[in-house]
Amino acid sequence: MHYTRIKQAIFLTLFLLIATFILFIKSELYESNASVIVKNLDNQKSDFGLSLFVSGTSNTMQDSKIVETYLNSYDELQKLDKMFHLKEHYSSDHIDIADRLYKWSTKEDFLALYRSRLQIFYDEISGILNIGFLHTDPQTAKAIVEQLIQDANQKINLYNRDISQRQLSFITKQVETNKAKLEASIQALEKFQSTHTLLDPTQDAQTQYSIVANLEASLVEKRAKLNELRNYMNEKNFEIIRLKHEIEEIEKTLKRIKHSLTDPKVQALNSYIFEYERLKNLVEFNKELYKQSLLQLETIKAELHKNAKMLLVLTKPYLSEGYSYPQKGKALLTLLLLMSLLYGIVSLIEAIIREHFD
Repeated sequence: MHYTRIKQAIFLTLFLLIATFILFIKSELYESNASVIVKNLDNQKSDFGLSLFVSGTSNTMQDSKIVETYLNSYDELQKLDKMFHLKEHYSSDHIDIADRLYKWSTKEDFLALYRSRLQIFYDEISGILNIGFLHTDPQTAKAIVEQLIQDANQKINLYNRDISQRQLSFITKQVETNKAKLEASIQALEKFQSTHTLLDPTQDAQTQYSIVANLEASLVEKRAKLNELRNYMNEKNFEIIRLKHEIEEIEKTLKRIKHSLTDPKVQALNSYIFEYERLKNLVEFNKELYKQSLLQLETIKAELHKNAKMLLVLTKPYLSEGYSYPQKGKALLTLLLLMSLLYGIVSLIEAIIREHFD
C-alpha cells in the first residue's frame, strides 16, 4: 500500500509538472496564413475565375513545389533573419526552454526551428498553396507571411526568367552561327562565279547543249544535201567542195564543244555545274537553317513574356487575435490519457511480477 501511494505521487507530480509547463511555460504561438496560386500573366482564358480552382496542372505543381522548397531553404531564413531578427528572438526568453536556441545550437538547429514554425501545404486538386507562419507576436507573424509571399513571387519569376534567358542565349548563338554559315556559303558561291566568270553554269550548259543540237541538226541536213548532189555532180564540183568544208567545220565545232563538256583532262563545264549546284544548294540549306533559327528566336522572345508568372493572393495574411499553439485543452487531455495508460501498464507489470514470486 505504501509503495502504491509513492507510485501515485510520482505520476501525479509528473503530470502536474508537465501540465504546468503546457499551461504556463510553453510558448504561445500566433498563426497568420494566406492562400496563393501560381498564375501565368499571359493566361487570358475567358473562364479565368473557374480556372483558379481547377488549375492542378503539372506546371502549377512544379512552380508551387519550387516555391515550397525555396521558402524552406536556409537562403530564405537568412533573409528573414536580417529583417525580423529571428535568431535573436529564438534565443530569448520569449521562447520556452524546450524550443529555445542556445549558444551551442547549430545552423541546422536554427533551420529546423524555423521550418517547424513555417506552415506550407499544397492542394494538388485546386493548385492552391497555403503559406503560414507561427510567432509569439501576431503582428510579426503577419509581417513574415507577407514577406514570404513577396519573396516567393520574386523567386518564381527569377526562376522562369533564368530558364528563358538560357534558352534565349542558346538560340541567339545558333542564329549568329547559322548567319555566319550562310554568309560564308554566299561568299563561296560569289567567289566561284567570279573566278570562272560564270553567272550560272547551268544556263551556259543549256546554251551549249542547244548549240550542239542545232549543229547536229545542221550537220545531218548538209550531209543529206551532199549525198543528194553526189548523185548528179562530180566530187570536184565547187558546190560539193563547199558542203564538205562546211561539214568539216561543223564537225570540228561539235568536237570542241563536246570536249569542253565531257573531257576529264580539262575543267569541263559539267564539273562547273556540279560545283555550282553544290554551292547553290549549300546556300539554300544555310538560308533555311538561318530562317528556322530566326523563327525560334522570335518564338522564345514571345515565350519569355508569356512565361511571366506571379503568386495570385486568394486570401491575405490576417492578424490573429488568439494563439493557435499549443492547444492546451487537447494537450492536457492527451497528457492525462497517456499518464493513465502508463500508470496502468506499470501496475500491470507489478501485478505480473507479484504473481510470479507468489
